[in-house]
Amino acid sequence: MDRIPEYVTTIIMQSREAEDRKPFLEALVRLAVRAAWEPIKKMVEATGAPEIQRACQILAVLICPAPEKHKAVRAGALRPLADEGLLAISKERLAQVFPADWVRRLQEGFGDV
Repeated sequence: MDRIPEYVTTIIMQSREAEDRKPFLEALVRLAVRAAWEPIKKMVEATGAPEIQRACQILAVLICPAPEKHKAVRAGALRPLADEGLLAISKERLAQVFPADWVRRLQEGFGDV
């Protein structure tokens, strides 16, 4: 848990470099990551990692503008939620939000995820 901020800082720096984006000072990234990590760490310790992971998966689906086009969201968020049975509870809501064809494929078991 204590090494996560270092790992996230490294990934952010590498990602910005790989995408030819303007670099941030590593010290600023490290400071921002640590500031963001402390409340998350407290939540994980208080509620447990599985609950935080589930909340992040739900947020990923809701935040992503086109989950049907993003394999990482489908594989890392939608599939685990479906395996857990949450989609059975939410079929009606999914049908209201996502294209009918996509919802049908979800209900058929994520044939091409």
